[in-house]
Amino acid sequence: MLIRYAMLALLLSALGAAPAWAQKLNYLSQIIDVPGLIPPPPPPDSEGFKEDLAGVVEAQENRTEVQLRRALAEKTLTIYHFAEVLGPKFNAQNLPVTDAFFQRMQADARASLIAAKNAIQRPRPIAVSKQVQALGGTPRLPTGYPSGGTIFTTSTAILLAKMIPEKRYELHERNREYGQNRIMIGEHFPRDIRGGEIAGTVIVYALMEVPAFTRDFQAARAELRQVLGYPAEPGAANPVQAK
Repeated sequence: MLIRYAMLALLLSALGAAPAWAQKLNYLSQIIDVPGLIPPPPPPDSEGFKEDLAGVVEAQENRTEVQLRRALAEKTLTIYHFAEVLGPKFNAQNLPVTDAFFQRMQADARASLIAAKNAIQRPRPIAVSKQVQALGGTPRLPTGYPSGGTIFTTSTAILLAKMIPEKRYELHERNREYGQNRIMIGEHFPRDIRGGEIAGTVIVYALMEVPAFTRDFQAARAELRQVLGYPAEPGAANPVQAK
C-alpha cells in the first residue's frame, strides 16, 4: 500500500501546468510530464545512439514480406488490431460503450504524447541515416521519441488485459510485435519503443486513480466480457463457452 501511494505521489508531482489546449482532457486534470518520467534518448554520436541505429538497420535487413505487410496494415491506429487476440466479435459495432471509452482515454494519452514529443524533439531514424529505408512512407510527425503508436497500443493492451485477464499474455505479445514492426519500417529506434511502453504504462496508472475513468472502465469491461462470451468475473463458470 505504501508503495502504491509513493508511486501516485510521484505521478502527481510530474503533472505539469496545463496549456490551453489541454483543457479538452476527458479524465486527467493536467497533462503528464512524460519527459520527466522516462529515460532520455541517447545523444547523437553516442554509443547508445549507434546501438539504436544498428537495431533499426538489423530489423530492416532481417525483415520478411509477411512482417512488412503486417506493419503497413498497422499504420492506422485502432484498438481493433487486437481482434487477432480477442476474436471477430471485438469490433466497434458490437462495442459502443467500449469504443467510446477507449477514444476518450486515448485523447488524454495523446495530449501527454504531443507535449513530450515537442519537449524532446528526437528525429526519426529515416531522418538521420541513409542506412534506413522509409518502408512505411513519411511519418506525419517528424519526432519519434517516445513512440506515440506504442503509447497507444501499450495503454490499450494494459486496459484490455485488465478487462480480459484470460488473454493477458497474448495481448501483451501482440503489443510487443507492434513495437518491433515500427522499428522494422524505419519509423522508430528501439529506445523510442521502450519510451512509449513506459509512458503508456505511466498514463494508465494515472488514469486508474481518477474516479470518472474507473467508472467508465467498469462499464466498458462489463460490455466487453458479455459480448465476447466471458463470465462477468474471471474464473466463474461460463455457459456460453461450455457449449
